[in-house]
Amino acid sequence: MVAERTKPDWWVRNERDRSSMDLPSYEPATFADGEYVHTVVDELEAEYGCEVLLIGINVDYPDEWEVRIDGDPAFTVDRSRNENGNTVYHVESERFRDEVEAALA
Repeated sequence: MVAERTKPDWWVRNERDRSSMDLPSYEPATFADGEYVHTVVDELEAEYGCEVLLIGINVDYPDEWEVRIDGDPAFTVDRSRNENGNTVYHVESERFRDEVEAALA
């Protein structure tokens, strides 16, 4: 089940601006199950006291992105953009949590 989506203030302003320019809707990056990446990452960082970063280094679209935990490479994830240009990581949020937990073990 997807948790209630909350957006940071800057994203709400972005939506308002895009709407005023008649641009397509834009959403924060999500996992394959629709959960916002920033929400899951915030929860993991709070729970484990670490920094989780999804990063592309010298990549060509649609190369995998690296997940780093406290600066150390942990695993990679596929990602793409949908019809509105929104980033979607091709992993379920629970699987992402499991991968982070395994990397911390």
